Amino acid sequence: MNSTDGSFTGSYSYTLDAKGRANIPAKMRKALNPANDRTFVATRGADSCIVLYPVEVWKQIVEKLIRLNKRRALHRHYTRNFVRYAEAVQYDQQGRVALPAELINYAGIEKGIEIVGMLDHIEIWNPERLDESDNQFADQQDEMDAISDEVFS
Repeated sequence: MNSTDGSFTGSYSYTLDAKGRANIPAKMRKALNPANDRTFVATRGADSCIVLYPVEVWKQIVEKLIRLNKRRALHRHYTRNFVRYAEAVQYDQQGRVALPAELINYAGIEKGIEIVGMLDHIEIWNPERLDESDNQFADQQDEMDAISDEVFS
């Protein structure tokens, strides 16, 4: 991973400690812009995982959510269910973030975790659920090829 481009890449296997803390890999900590003050916003991912957004990225998401039409019930519902589980977490001197228990439960995490870089954010998975997600798309090679063509054309 190139820590100078500010993107999160790679996959790392760790375990949660007894206090529900996850170690953020050093390469990912180095990729976090210092303006974020060692802070992420943790929330539920669209998949059954925990997502960590750098504060700067979170602010961009909030700006878009604020522009949604509050008079539309579905817009309110979407915003509510996206932000209600959000919590700022800051990594300590050892590079650990304390994950909220509700998010740990949502992601089905017991002890082992897989930390996956997703360019502008980080995902924290129960390794078995990540494998299930990978297997879910194993038979969609044509669609994957189409996405690859889009990215590399």
